[in-house]
Parts: sequence; C-alpha cells; structure tokens
Amino acid sequence: MSTTSEQRLNDSVSQFAADLRRLRLDAGSPTLARLQSETGISRTVLSEAFGGRQLPSERTVVSIARVCDADPAEWLLRRDALAAAVREAASGAVSTPVAAPPPGVSRRTAAWIGIGSFAAGIVASIAVVLVLVPLLLPGQSADPSGPQIVVASGEDPAQTPCVDDASVATGDTRADNSLLEIVWSDKCQAGWGRITRYDGLANGNTVTIAIYPQTSPDGPDRQEATEHDVQGAYTTLVVRPSDDTLLCAEGSFTVEGERIDLGDPLCI
Repeated sequence: MSTTSEQRLNDSVSQFAADLRRLRLDAGSPTLARLQSETGISRTVLSEAFGGRQLPSERTVVSIARVCDADPAEWLLRRDALAAAVREAASGAVSTPVAAPPPGVSRRTAAWIGIGSFAAGIVASIAVVLVLVPLLLPGQSADPSGPQIVVASGEDPAQTPCVDDASVATGDTRADNSLLEIVWSDKCQAGWGRITRYDGLANGNTVTIAIYPQTSPDGPDRQEATEHDVQGAYTTLVVRPSDDTLLCAEGSFTVEGERIDLGDPLCI
C-alpha cells in the first residue's frame, strides 16, 4: 500500500482503522487469536486498533503490518503523520479578530457588551447541549438510574465504549497459576469474563471462559468463548439483568488434550 500526500491530508483515525481491516482481509483474515500469538499483543488492543476508536501505538501498527505481509515502514510513516495531525488539531486554537467598536461607543462599553453577549452565548449553548445531547447520542441512556451507555449481551466489549471505564471487579488465582477474572463497566452495567494461563503451554491447547447471570447459568445470556493456541481468552458482554443479579464466570483449559477445570464460579 503506497502512502501519498493526498492520502495523508485526507486521513483520519477511522480511515486508518478501515485500511487496517482491509489489510487483514487481504492477508486471509487471520483471527485475533493468531494475531495475538504472533505479535504478543493482547486481543483487546488488537481489536481496538481495528475498531478505529483511537490511533493504535507504533508497536501495534508495525506488528500488524508484519503479520499481514505489508511494509511496516509505510504504515508507520502514515501512522506518525496522522498522530502529528491529531496532536495539532487537539492543541490548535482558532483566534477571532476583535472588531473595532461602532462610532460613538467607547471601547470600555463595547467590552462590557461583548462580555454580556459571550456569557449569554455560553448559557444558550449549555441549554442546547443539555437538550440535544441525549437525542444526538443514541448509545446514551436518558435514565440516570440505569446504564449510561446502552449495549447488548453478546457484543464484543472491545468494540464498545464499555472498555473506557472497565476495570477488574474480581479475580482469583486458580489451577496451574491461572487467573480467572470478571471485568466490569459501571457505565454499561455489563461485564465479561477473562482467563489467563501462565504455564506457557498454549500451543496445541485451548482456553475456555464463560460468564452468565447467576439466576440463569445456561440461559440465553450465557456467553462462552473457546480459543486455540493462546495464553488467554475473554467472553463477549453480559448486561446485568437487575441490580441484585450476580454475574458469574467459570473456565477451563487443556494441557496435552486433558481438560483442567478452574473450580467454582467467580461471582460479583
């Protein structure tokens, strides 16, 4: 893929991510598990790079390009140019020329008029934002007692805003020094399960992780994932049905084909 001056001028983070997705498609659509295995970069970070919510790091871009048989130098050059443009846009300020006061009006009077107009404009702008933002942002909830961001069970958390405030709500060391966790987003009122193995025996083996509402372990909201040849895996989202419903995660992995169960569910 060649990088041109025109392309850089019209580039954006979303377009960059779209081209990364095209690069991945042209390379035969390697799975996130394979990309993670070959790059050493987590599936979450890789998914965010393809999602276009933010500009990926230099290491992530170079690693994806190499796995997909592209020229890392060209992609890195484009990424750095885009990063510079993003920084410039974030730090740039637009200056507005100050008009001379009309004849017969002193500069002091004109200044007070300007301050009053500016204050009135701020008040009007705030009112417009308060009224329109809930209408313009379809992912936001208007109910302050419910989730601030509306998502559905089964969505990939890395493709949602839930990752922005997500943190590990609970975790426990299990068999063979593995780690079972539940990651939780307050804004989404949703969580997902995650398991990480530290035995270095990923090749030829699997990791399985599941999360579900405690009231319905095998119900339609149960989310389960099995990944091959990886050190870790995570599930898709489960939205908490109610404030008093616990979410529970359980998992297992294999060693030379033998299943190692991680024991009792972990719940929050």
